[in-house]
Amino acid sequence: MFKTIAVTLSFAFYSLLFSPPALADHYTVFITKNNPRIAKVKAVLFPHGHVISMNEQNVHGLKNGWGGFVRNLTVLNSDGETIQISEVENSKWELIGYENGKITLSYDVVLGHDTVIPKIKFGDNGAAYATEDGVMWAGRALFIAGKPSKKVNIKFETPNSWAITTPWESVNDSTTEFYVEGTSDLQNSAFFAGEHTQGSFKAGNVQLRTAFSGEYTRKMVDDINQKVDQFFQYYGAQYQSPLKSRMVLIVSDRNDGGGEVMGKAISISVGPADKKLLDKSRKIPLGISRLVAHELFHGFAFNQLEVDDKGDKSALYEWFNEGFGAEYASQIALLRIGIKNESEFLDGILYRMKEYEAEADGKLTLISAGADKSDKSTTVYWGGMIAALTLDFKIRAKSEGRRNLDELWRYLLQNYPRGGKEMNLNELYKSVSKLYGESMALEFKDYVTVPNVIPFYDAAKLMGLKYNGRKLLRDSLATKSQKLLWEEFVLGKGSSL
Repeated sequence: MFKTIAVTLSFAFYSLLFSPPALADHYTVFITKNNPRIAKVKAVLFPHGHVISMNEQNVHGLKNGWGGFVRNLTVLNSDGETIQISEVENSKWELIGYENGKITLSYDVVLGHDTVIPKIKFGDNGAAYATEDGVMWAGRALFIAGKPSKKVNIKFETPNSWAITTPWESVNDSTTEFYVEGTSDLQNSAFFAGEHTQGSFKAGNVQLRTAFSGEYTRKMVDDINQKVDQFFQYYGAQYQSPLKSRMVLIVSDRNDGGGEVMGKAISISVGPADKKLLDKSRKIPLGISRLVAHELFHGFAFNQLEVDDKGDKSALYEWFNEGFGAEYASQIALLRIGIKNESEFLDGILYRMKEYEAEADGKLTLISAGADKSDKSTTVYWGGMIAALTLDFKIRAKSEGRRNLDELWRYLLQNYPRGGKEMNLNELYKSVSKLYGESMALEFKDYVTVPNVIPFYDAAKLMGLKYNGRKLLRDSLATKSQKLLWEEFVLGKGSSL
């Protein structure tokens, strides 16, 4: 069931306080009840030189990019005269004969992201979808932008029965108007508008809003709120991000499962397999718990870093973001919060180690796998996670339990925060060396750049574990100090910087 929705983006309020009126941009988006899969957009803004564009910084597999869903794009100059446009590449248009001043855009966006064949790589959770309850739009799939701005105001006009859930700061406690921290935030986020259940959480400087819609999702609202709160408090304590951050978690019933993170937005779909489990229990299936924990980590850690990952460089950091960071952190969180017991945790780690070993071919490295993340996801996710576990185990053993891997993330967040000094791979290796010594940094670099299987089993022995050919378990012959190391790991004890 859809009703008319209008989304208005305006800089007017904030421009009066912070910038000259000439810099104000304005967007209006209309979605009607009769045709909810068409978003009609009007925008008044400055072009970036002679160019307007959408955000194409992610992998989607679409031949024509996000712009392939755009129709009827017209551009007027400040005198109301038509400016000719030429598409120079996917989702980027050049303005022919543009001289100066604001321009007015009008265009339609067809919401076909959830029906396109072949499917969007990594799913339509990172694009847009429509359900009986409302619509989810990722900014990168909806907004054409011009010159980057630091201030945006977004206003929603929806039916009274609808609610709007965004990651953005409310303007004067309004439920329909929000301050967006610039063009980048606009194009790297998402919102849900419709009939749904809302929630909110806070840990330190990080806030989270939630949107739950659909019969099956609503069955587990209480449980998912509890789990999200546990993850939120755990990550807040572990990583201690110095930056203020606002995130949104959108969960909806869908025909397909999966999830995606878009800057400060997380979108997760409850698919058929999860629905079968929910027919038997209102508890969150383990797969969704892992997915929530995985995606929340991005908001607390990697997305808070200033990383040299623009354009093609992003492939260099896939292992670090997805595996070494989010997959490692989510597995540890599931253990320490109590969603997984020790045996389940070790079984899961062993399964991932075996999958990673099977993909190793003597040529593939963690870094090179990032260039083909969809086909080499096992190495990106599981290999990156195994690298983190191995490094953490060796750090704990070398320091006799005084140091651990969480220190690295806290150090990076303090020294390379979003908007500050940029972190690259060399800076990452130097950080490991500064915290844990040069020999540990060289070993870590080998895990990342050398196509050998990471020596996880050797590191596990240092923690009082053994692999008997079938299972990974505690070694009854482990020393007292090794047993203590493992206990402290399970409980999350150790030094904090």
